[in-house]
Amino acid sequence: MNLFGSWFGLLFISFCFHQSLGSDQPNIIVLLADDLGFNDIGYHNPDILTPNLDQLAKNGIILEQSYVQPICTPSRASLMTGMYAYKIGRQGTPIPHKQPTGLTLDRKLMSDYLHEQGYATHIVGKWHLGFCNESFLPTSRGFDSHYGYWGGSQDYYTKSYRHGYDFRDDLQLDLSANNTFSEDLYEARVANLIRDHASNSPDQPFFLYMSHQATHTPLNPPKMYEDLYPNIKDDARRKFSATATAMDEKIGSLVQTLKENSMYDNTVIVFIGDNGGNPVVGGGGNNWPLRGMKGTVYEGGVRTPSFIHYPRLNRTGVISNQMFHVSDWVPTFLHLAGASDQFIAEQNFSGINQWRMFEDSDSEELRTEIVINLDDDKGTTFGALRQGRYKYIKNPGLWVGWIPVPDSGIAEEFDSVKEVDNKFLVDIIHLYDIVDDPEERNDIKDLLPHIVDEMDKRMEELKVDMVYADNVPEVEGGLVNGLWETAQC
Repeated sequence: MNLFGSWFGLLFISFCFHQSLGSDQPNIIVLLADDLGFNDIGYHNPDILTPNLDQLAKNGIILEQSYVQPICTPSRASLMTGMYAYKIGRQGTPIPHKQPTGLTLDRKLMSDYLHEQGYATHIVGKWHLGFCNESFLPTSRGFDSHYGYWGGSQDYYTKSYRHGYDFRDDLQLDLSANNTFSEDLYEARVANLIRDHASNSPDQPFFLYMSHQATHTPLNPPKMYEDLYPNIKDDARRKFSATATAMDEKIGSLVQTLKENSMYDNTVIVFIGDNGGNPVVGGGGNNWPLRGMKGTVYEGGVRTPSFIHYPRLNRTGVISNQMFHVSDWVPTFLHLAGASDQFIAEQNFSGINQWRMFEDSDSEELRTEIVINLDDDKGTTFGALRQGRYKYIKNPGLWVGWIPVPDSGIAEEFDSVKEVDNKFLVDIIHLYDIVDDPEERNDIKDLLPHIVDEMDKRMEELKVDMVYADNVPEVEGGLVNGLWETAQC
């Protein structure tokens, strides 16, 4: 009797455990675009042809107040860890190929957490979170597979950066990728992953981090996409627009493959731009009408296109103006995967579970504060902080204005600049009302000195938890016989 009862109890617990890891868990796909600015998607700018993304956004929830970090590695670090970059030492520069460091090993990643919840986990595309040691590589950080490149930039065809080839299938060098447009390779690999999963593991939840190379430089899209933009005279803008359309086509293919394999209805699709567009030095991106660009803490550097699409959502066709930070995705996904509120709280994320906001249009705003960036250089604080409607900027660095699309004919009512001012500014503060002044045209610091004092005090308080940026010097090594390799650290 007792033996039967014990056996039955174990069976019941086992059943409940497998049920918790079963069909109730949605598939999760994160689509990360590289250097795609606020004005670089069709639902913000009809001159950009992104019909698949527009359709997903239209039938989802557009996150108009979605914040990321000013540049790529910090954004990816925050996305993967659920932490503010300044709390893990990744608020500084992107990790270059010869820098002997990587994303802290002291934190689990999104992939680790989802793997623990029973997910198959895959990354396709760009990593850029360190490769000086195998312990920093995706397949050592919770991903079952990685198909793509380790560094931050490369040629779309030759897979080369500074005379070094960088393309792997897991840890194996893949020379067959040479001379094929990378987004075509990603499209094919993603289709294979989805088909294989549907055929071999239909009851296991599926996680894909599709980290696109598009729309990063060096821009070299196939002619068929560039031909779609005969009226754009500026070479960089035309190539950029074509590359965005190529990415959109691949995303459309991904969605179609999900549908063909009966996975679409239970798949959460999230789209994010990793930082603001780069409108200078051949970058071709654009953030109009927002101020700034990639690498700055102005809105054009840190507020990017983002949306969530899930066929089972009660709310669709919605534009949300509630504040959202890239670090929020880890706790939100953990909630969807079945983790308890207590477990999520115990991880001490910077991010918060925002799922209630997606489900309930009447839910109160879950975020009241976003640390956009925070750093310190020899005792001088640099950063930006948003609290409610107000945004406080301290020592923004390069002065950048409002950069219109080339040949747009826009007649501006305010002074602006078309090139970056190389003067590095210190002892400068700004205060903006982002609700009434999203373009950061009117500095109100002199009108609301008490708000300035409160937010400056808060920024200094936040520095107590800051880990100094891991900007270690580059070393010789890494490039071996024309290949980028590990074992630099």
